[in-house]
Amino acid sequence: MKYIPFAVSAIIVLFGYLMHLKLKKRDGTSGAGKSIFTQRLLTRIGMMICIFGIWLAVGSAITLVFGTHVEEEFTVSIFSPRMDFSILGYHPSETMVVGWAVIAVLSIGAVISRIFFIPKLSNEPGRFQNAVEMIVELIESYASERTTDLGRPMYGYVFTIGMMLIGNAVAELLGFRSPSSDLTFTLALSIYAFLMANWYGIRKLSLTGRLKSFLKPTPLLLPIRIITDLANPLSMACRLFGNTLSGMIVMNLIYSVLGNFAAGIPSIVGLYFNVFTALIQTVIFITLALSNINEATTAPEI
Repeated sequence: MKYIPFAVSAIIVLFGYLMHLKLKKRDGTSGAGKSIFTQRLLTRIGMMICIFGIWLAVGSAITLVFGTHVEEEFTVSIFSPRMDFSILGYHPSETMVVGWAVIAVLSIGAVISRIFFIPKLSNEPGRFQNAVEMIVELIESYASERTTDLGRPMYGYVFTIGMMLIGNAVAELLGFRSPSSDLTFTLALSIYAFLMANWYGIRKLSLTGRLKSFLKPTPLLLPIRIITDLANPLSMACRLFGNTLSGMIVMNLIYSVLGNFAAGIPSIVGLYFNVFTALIQTVIFITLALSNINEATTAPEI
């Protein structure tokens, strides 16, 4: 009995493949355009049936080898679990260790690029140099449009934050818990953005000018301005944390429901929840941070 699902999946694969092969041979032989369209549609359906059968076969094979998936209670912890090892008596969280790993990989990549690739840049760029220059120009343009004349510090900030958040998404795609799903990490990024906004605001407007900016256009808005500024980092942290955590919950639900038949599907779904959504959240976080910095460095009109 345990071999029946595997046998059924093998039959489905064979049926889909033969259907696809037979209809593909007929493709283009019919005179009517509608018939050609119908044959091509049926050919794709045959291929989809074949892929579906392969998916069933993989799940059945995993079940035969490792046994039936044991259903467990589905739980999600908002706070990242602590690791078994300790550093000077302190047990780091899983997201902290993953964050260290992402930073290490990015740092090693930066050093390798600086030693082996950057010295080889020339006036006649190749494909690699063209790609690097395009990314640099895109970052410079994006940061310049939103922070006026603050210049190079903003370029480095945008690139660093972007690479860190993308690195977190890749780590999650590989099966690790993303540091972005830890509120302490997102809050740290948001507080840093808050400090940058006020630092550049004081540098450009002076401390007196920065304090006076809270009184314009009318002193009656002072409480609202203060609450808004203090709420910005919390809002940014919760937005990034919530979206990343929700994606992680959806992926864990898929693994939990599909069990042994989770092969392949989470990888496809993960392209949205772990890659596309992460890229969108990266752009949103950077845009909000730059907007806050620009607002803090711009003297309000009276």
